Parts: sequence; structure tokens; C-alpha cells
Amino acid sequence: MRTMLLLCLAPTALLLTLMAAAADEYKPAPNYKPTRDLSNFFAKIKAGRPVVVMGIGGSVTEGHSWAAMSAEWLQKQYPGNRIFYVDGAYGGTPPWQTVFRLRRDILPHQPDLVFIEYAVNSYGDNEPNWLAEDGMIQQLLHQPQQPDIVFVYVGDDQARRDLQKAQPVARHYGFPEVDVRGYLQKRIDSGEVKWSDIAGDAIHPNQQGHAIYAEAVIGLLKEQAALADKPTPVPPLPAPFFGDEFTTATLIPIAGAQASAEWRAAPPPGWTGRFLDEMLETDQPGATMAITANTTALGVYLIQTTDSGQLAWSIDGGPEQTLDLWAPWLGKGGLYVRNFLFATGLPCADHTLKVKVLPKSEKSEGNWVRIGGFCVTNPKP
Repeated sequence: MRTMLLLCLAPTALLLTLMAAAADEYKPAPNYKPTRDLSNFFAKIKAGRPVVVMGIGGSVTEGHSWAAMSAEWLQKQYPGNRIFYVDGAYGGTPPWQTVFRLRRDILPHQPDLVFIEYAVNSYGDNEPNWLAEDGMIQQLLHQPQQPDIVFVYVGDDQARRDLQKAQPVARHYGFPEVDVRGYLQKRIDSGEVKWSDIAGDAIHPNQQGHAIYAEAVIGLLKEQAALADKPTPVPPLPAPFFGDEFTTATLIPIAGAQASAEWRAAPPPGWTGRFLDEMLETDQPGATMAITANTTALGVYLIQTTDSGQLAWSIDGGPEQTLDLWAPWLGKGGLYVRNFLFATGLPCADHTLKVKVLPKSEKSEGNWVRIGGFCVTNPKP
């Protein structure tokens, strides 16, 4: 198991200055009443058990964010307890990318409290995001420790957020919600702060902005801590909101592929080792790779750079389609780990994905293709 970023939980001076009680201003519209709470999480703390808090989402959750600050607040409130924060977020990723790395990067840490933040990075249509959120939730709640879950809604400088891609799923399962962007807007409307004070661009808060977001989350935590004496029985897990295809989503390591001689094993470069254990790379046109799996979905997990090339892909011998991996938006030397889903909703059976490296694109600095695994579902027990 590769350890994710584990943050030391010493409260920052900035957070301590912004810990005023949030009352109930963090709450969403009053017509929603969660059927789940955090009572079991706080009962674990009261019993002196070590607990793990995780944040899952995009760049607004990654690093020393509002999620880490909220865990710091918990450690301050319970100084005799072991409260660990593990960063499970990855910038620029939607739910349908995260769900495939859940078994590798999230579940092994056995989280007791999970913040899920996808009100900004829910790219594409509603359905793939709903399907992926279903998959994440079902996988999390089938863990022995049955973590408590909170959905958190961030937004941009205009207070825009994709609630339609996250909120219906949260409410289907009855999870508590924290509208941190709505909470911040009240502070902005009152003249207390300006967006330019707390963020350097249209999306990403600075540390002051993260502390305000954390303030809203802490409002929920303060309220829920009172439930520790009488934990609520865990309600039955409902059927998925949209579908169950991604409840078994996982990654097949690159070692499971059949690769032609042009590929060579190489260590994942730089920080990408956080998300890849191993990698095969080549810049030779005509190099091929294939994977066969019992699955209903097929995709590839790889690294994009400004020297990435092109590949052709096909499923079960069908027509080839082309994928250009060149990523000029990264800037020279930039790296990004991502997945490309080629097919979902396939009949549950053995399917073969074949990829072939194509000649170099005129735009790219190179023709490199670097693959670290394959996205599949695994319906067989």
C-alpha cells in the first residue's frame, strides 16, 4: 500500500483566529433533513479509539485545505486522541476518475470520516458523475468500519457550483451537507471579506479562504459531537441512486497487460508515484498493448505531458478510434495522471482492450505513451 499525504494535526494560528461558532449558517436549504449523522464517528472518539479523517475531491480539497484544517480542529478539541488526516484528493479530477483509484488510494486507510467534495470538478454529463459517486459511496459503506460521510460544496468566485451533479446523490443516501461556498458568500455579502482577499484565482482559496471554508465544516462538527453519547443505528444502505456499475470499479496493474517488445518498464516520474505503482512507456509507433478482463467498463490509466503522443484503441476487435494525449495546458515539463474511459455499460463478460501507438503528432514535443494501469469493473466474486 502506498501511503497518501499524512498531515500533522497541529492547529495553525490562522485557523485558531477563525474558529468562531458557525451557528447553523453552513446548512443547506431547510427542506432537506439528513437521515445519517456523524454520531458513530464521535462515539469512536469518545471511546478513545484512533480515527482517520479523509478528504476526497479536487484541488480545493488537496493539500493543507479546509478538510485538513477541520481535522486539525478535531485534534485540538480532543488532544488525548489519535486523529489522523489523510489527503485522498487529487486536483482536476472528477468522481469518475476517483472511483477507479478508490481501492488503491482510499480504502486501505480505513477512514472513519470522509468529506466528499465534487461540486466543482464534476465534468461532463450528470450520469457518469452520479454513477461514480454511487460507486464511491457503496464501496466506502461496505467497509467494516462503516465511515460517516459528509458532502461539501465548494464553488467559484461567482458562487457557481454543480449542485445538480452532487447534491441528488448525497440526499438519496441521507448524508449531511455543508455548503461552504454559500457560507462564504454570506461573509462576502456582509462586507466582512472580499473574494480577492481569500483567493488568488476564480476557484482556489488561499489559506485564509480555506480557514473560512473550515469554519463552516466545523459548525457541523460542533453540532454532531453532541451525538456521541447516543450513536444513531446505521441505517440500511439504499440501492444506488443511479446505478451499480462502478461499485466494483478498480484498476488492473500494468503487469496484467500483454505488451509488445517496444515497451519498457520505468518508474513513474516525480510525484506521479503517488498515483502509480509501476509504468510501461514507449515512443515507438506501432507498439501495442492489450488487456483482457471480465468487466462492464474499459479504460486506461496513464500520464499526460507536453511530450505525449497519440494512440489508437479498440475493444473486442472493433473499429479503432484515436486518442491524442498531448497536453499543452500543462506547460513544459508538467505531468498529469488521469484515466480515459473508453466504454461503460458493456455486457458482463470477458472483453479485450487493445491500444497501439501512432506516429508523432506535429504539435507534441515527443511521442511518449506512459501507461500505468487499466480501469475496469470486476463483477465476479
